[in-house]
Amino acid sequence: MIDDLKPYAEYTHTGVQWLGAIPTRWRKVAGRACFSVKHQSNVGMKEKTVLSLSYGNIVVKPEDRLHGLVPRSFETYQVIELGDIVIRPTDLQNDWSSLRFGYAKVRGIITSAYLAFRTSSEVAPRYGYSLLHSYDLMKVF
Repeated sequence: MIDDLKPYAEYTHTGVQWLGAIPTRWRKVAGRACFSVKHQSNVGMKEKTVLSLSYGNIVVKPEDRLHGLVPRSFETYQVIELGDIVIRPTDLQNDWSSLRFGYAKVRGIITSAYLAFRTSSEVAPRYGYSLLHSYDLMKVF
């Protein structure tokens, strides 16, 4: 229970039995206020490291795998930076096994078919990702 951890000076009761008291300085905000959609195209091929979302992980795609169904130019891809959260929003109704969210640990580019998010200044990026990842595991979306 959170009441067992008391690193803050003042607490206020939440009215939620299982949660107990929270630090007074904490605020309640809507989830949509914690994230913003990021749009940063790779115009001019500023970034060349191609990333892939693979079962909940954002990984660097090896150069020897950049053939076949790849675009002529990666300028249409979007730039992803450390701390960005990526979601694959396609095929939500049919896919119950793959993971749709990934956390960027490297800078690179990823297909513009995915959505990229940043957390607000009040939310640590790893926490924001962990929250969305837990929803992903529970298949909330």
